[in-house]
Amino acid sequence: MTHWKKPLRGATLAFALIMACGNGFLAPMASAQPADAQNAIDSHYQDKGGASSPLGAKTGGVYAFGADGAAQDYQGGKIIYSADTGAKVMYGAILDKYLALGGANAVGYPTNDESDAPVAGTARFSEFSAPEGATIEWSPQNGAWLVQGPIRTAWSHLRATDGVLGAPMSDTSVANGVYSQTFRGQGADPVQISWNQAGGFTTIPAEIATQLSGLDVSVPGAPPGQAVATGSEAASSSSSGWKWWALPLGLVIAAIAGGLAAMVTKSPARSKHSTPGSGTGMPQAPRSGTNMAAGAGGMAHTAGAHMATAGERARSFTFGGPGGQRA
Repeated sequence: MTHWKKPLRGATLAFALIMACGNGFLAPMASAQPADAQNAIDSHYQDKGGASSPLGAKTGGVYAFGADGAAQDYQGGKIIYSADTGAKVMYGAILDKYLALGGANAVGYPTNDESDAPVAGTARFSEFSAPEGATIEWSPQNGAWLVQGPIRTAWSHLRATDGVLGAPMSDTSVANGVYSQTFRGQGADPVQISWNQAGGFTTIPAEIATQLSGLDVSVPGAPPGQAVATGSEAASSSSSGWKWWALPLGLVIAAIAGGLAAMVTKSPARSKHSTPGSGTGMPQAPRSGTNMAAGAGGMAHTAGAHMATAGERARSFTFGGPGGQRA
């Protein structure tokens, strides 16, 4: 009777192997850490000041984050990386909100280092790669909230925190195709705003909606402090660029023509005059001084390190949480 046991045992092992392979193929694959994530994160960490920055010392190693990204934890926050967005810094309340929402799987990867919002440094924000646009903004008065989709486009169009809507006081909510959100506004009462495909924007107070008439919500709004150029503005910019180049080009052509004319005529009298293009009509180099210094300072504020200030870092330890400011 034992003559059939070996074939049966072999068939059983073969079946088990097939099932194991099948389960391996069918099981969802775990997220893999991108090969270049370690170098990108380490390089960005050093650029921000390393362990002496508000991030502080590393805790653990780089690990897979989201579908195709990676992250590194620090005593004061995280650096989150994806191939499309690069390595970006996040802290405290904004980081906590991001993780609570679902992180990269919910709103994408951060596209900027956490930055000061353009309200005298009293608010901060992070941008994310969600297709319809997503911003988490924190303010000491209101905490950290998500602004996304058509509401974010409207918020951006109205100058974000500096505009009539002010800072967010709730997350953007979506129900049955209706986006809605509450903002602090600039007066005594909060502002309510909602949008749907059929009716467009409605607001309380109602007059704010008139400023959003015809707004194209298919184009994600710019980050706080920036503006998306309209078609006419882009055309004007292009035209202005051509005019800027046309002036020196025209002067060069005039100078060449004048030189050729001088060579042909060989008139001694013409040599007594100034050379073509040396008069006041020639474009002058930018002057150094206070205007240039102000411009450099503005660029440093806009495109600088975007690290938390010493006061914000102190506030993070005061309120008992790693990573920066707390609402």
